[in-house]
Order: sequence, then C-alpha cells, then structure tokens
Amino acid sequence: MLMTEKKVKLLDLENEQVAEGIVMSMDPAKIDMGRPIGIVYCEVSIHYANKPDAPLFVKDDYRFRIKDAIGSHILWFRDYVFVDEAKRTLFSG
Repeated sequence: MLMTEKKVKLLDLENEQVAEGIVMSMDPAKIDMGRPIGIVYCEVSIHYANKPDAPLFVKDDYRFRIKDAIGSHILWFRDYVFVDEAKRTLFSG
C-alpha cells in the first residue's frame, strides 16, 4: 500500500496530536536528519503545529520542537503517525 502523500496527524508519546503533515517517504534506505528512515520512522512534511512547543522525536542542529519543523521534512516514529480521526496508525490497514 502506497502511503506517501497521505495527510496525517502526528502524535506524541502521550497520544496527543502535536502536528499535521504529509508523508513524504517510507523508503528504509533514505537518509533524513542524518539517519536512515529504516523500519521505525517515516519522513513527514510538517504543515501545521497543534502543539508548537512539543519536542521532535529526532532533533538536528536547527530543529528541536514542532514549531522549528513547520515547512520542512522530519522523521517521526511510524507508530505515532495516524491517517484519520479513528486513530488508525499508518500501518494498521
């Protein structure tokens, strides 16, 4: 199932929505933010911050919080990327 270009909601570890964006890549070999996407992450373009001060899961020299990542691509844990209000993960079908 091709999930790129899907609109998604990003949740934090407490399952609170922190941002909205679009899945850009799930290619495990692609490098983003200095590390491979692998099977744990997906690359997401952040378009809207629900909680601008929420920390990113993966930080780099310039981006530490959601507000720092608006308009750019970041890595986010796949298990915390949801495709609809029913809170189905990107990979739960």
